[in-house]
Amino acid sequence: MWNEVLENLVVVKRSGQRVDFNASKVAIAIKKAFDAVYQDPDEKQIYSVFESVLKYINDNYGDRKTISVEDIQDTIVNHLQKMGFTEVYNAYQDYRQKRAASRKVFSEKQQHKFVKVVESIENVDTTLTPRKLLHKFGKTISSEYAKSYILDSKYVRAYEEGNIYIHNLEFFPLGYISHLNLKLNISDDDEFLDEFISSIINAQSEISSEIGINNIDTLLEGYFLNHYKNTLKQKLKCYFEVNGISEFVPFNKVEEIINKVNDIDIDVSYFEQYISNSILKNVFKIIIKDTYESEKAFIVSTISRIFNNLKTYQTSNGYTISVSTSYSSVATFIKETIISYLNDNKALDNVHVVFKIVHDIDEGYLGRIASLIINQKNVFISFPSSSYNKDTTNDVEYFSNGLRIFESLNDEKRSNGRMIVTSTSINMARLGLKYLNNHNISHFYEELDSLLELTKNQLLLAFETMGNKSKENYQVLFNGNVLGDERLEPGQKIRKILKSGVVNIGLVGLKECVLSFETDETKQYELLIKILKYIDKKIKQFSDETKLNFQMFEPSGLTSRKHFIGIDKSIYGMHKEITDKNAYELIDTAKFITNNKELSKVQELLSGGCLATINISNKTNNKKIVDQIIGLMNDDIGFVKLQVDK
Repeated sequence: MWNEVLENLVVVKRSGQRVDFNASKVAIAIKKAFDAVYQDPDEKQIYSVFESVLKYINDNYGDRKTISVEDIQDTIVNHLQKMGFTEVYNAYQDYRQKRAASRKVFSEKQQHKFVKVVESIENVDTTLTPRKLLHKFGKTISSEYAKSYILDSKYVRAYEEGNIYIHNLEFFPLGYISHLNLKLNISDDDEFLDEFISSIINAQSEISSEIGINNIDTLLEGYFLNHYKNTLKQKLKCYFEVNGISEFVPFNKVEEIINKVNDIDIDVSYFEQYISNSILKNVFKIIIKDTYESEKAFIVSTISRIFNNLKTYQTSNGYTISVSTSYSSVATFIKETIISYLNDNKALDNVHVVFKIVHDIDEGYLGRIASLIINQKNVFISFPSSSYNKDTTNDVEYFSNGLRIFESLNDEKRSNGRMIVTSTSINMARLGLKYLNNHNISHFYEELDSLLELTKNQLLLAFETMGNKSKENYQVLFNGNVLGDERLEPGQKIRKILKSGVVNIGLVGLKECVLSFETDETKQYELLIKILKYIDKKIKQFSDETKLNFQMFEPSGLTSRKHFIGIDKSIYGMHKEITDKNAYELIDTAKFITNNKELSKVQELLSGGCLATINISNKTNNKKIVDQIIGLMNDDIGFVKLQVDK
């Protein structure tokens, strides 16, 4: 590697400070120049310029032992011009001139760095609507503010060099929570549904990623049951009063019976002791049946209203709705209503439904879920009975991107009301690339230790920044929707409530890391498990030290995976099965994971979540999908998306 060739070269900065030469900074500077000109730059061209520049520096400055920042920039400019990249050359020259002017105007380093925000805004897509453009401006400014005034330079450097990726960088200075399973309160008053929907929708203004609504069927069960009871009482009372039979039937006793009902599907036998003749019996039958049918219609309209409202408010946030394993009649009807709604509507881009599957599940119900999968609906499967999800009182919850919330050092295991506070990922593929031709395992783990420590400390800084917000900074959260927020006094900082949440360390490029380091296919899975166990042990130490809930996960989103590979291509060039693609791939695509039990072990170790996607032939049938789901459950898989090939 070039850093080894130029390891004795020292860079003299403008301030006179002397630092070791870092080849990756040269690659990043060249990549930024190309990015300023092309929306999708050719990484091969970037790498060719990078190699040419480093060869020149090695040939001309290797013996001198020092080189100035200006000399490095001059070398880049000259090679861009010489190699015919005129537009990139002009963009880089323009950048240098603006930086020089900025240094003259701003004496403080932070001010000089922050002025770049204005320049970056100039490159914003002009096709955006005014609202989206304003949103883009705000995100850019917040991100640059975080890098200039909140984060230490070592974290910014690690981020910009592609060693770490700070998820939602633009959001944490503002106090946005990453993910939250809303702790929604149920009541039986007429205004409940409006408040329920408003709480979910309004929460998106304080959440940067996904909002979870857990076990919607059991959550709404009490509401529908109470609505049914009130409707039945009203109809019976109205009939009794209109027909003048109240004096013959003790309505207060009938009310007592209705209040004890735990089902919407009852029969006339419940009231047999107060029915004196066949006419009255027939009246009860008619009213009970009519109330049952009207309640079913009310459930259908309510579920449709909830989904339609969430569908209408399209944002970058997503909603993950989980469906429980309850078999009560009300919960079962809610499940069937959700399935019917999903079948009757086009795919909902921002509303994801997670169906929980257990061993004694009705196969007819499972078959209807399989039909949703065949019809390419936006559904996921979780298995609460898997060995690492199982608990006697509370179900683990997953978001649609595979992130998982359950454990806590600070209170009982539960998901409702718990959040993912913030996340930062490590470029594991980079570690593999560094040791591609030098498989020094001890050096690998030493560098991994340094990256984990750096990431932990950056996350602690982000946690403290967010923890300094007070309850009054939020309109929806910390007002009954977060676990433990009832303990917050007016004006109190939210830090103690955030402690019940999760702080996530992501691992990007696990697959490519293993492929780089171990060429023997029979040993690759074993190496993966060793690496995961090693990191798991370190993360548990972090939790013990800080009393925060550290977990490791694999990010399924493309942003971080494309960010890392773009930089790595510029530094290391193209390597078969490693950098010769648009993004680092998820671990579930690795060929060295040969069966579901091996994948299950990976999901267990990635306790913060790991999305497994299984592709199914579009020629498959319902029965095969049902069998596959049961097989996944028997193999101890925790969470999966079954996806039919288009």
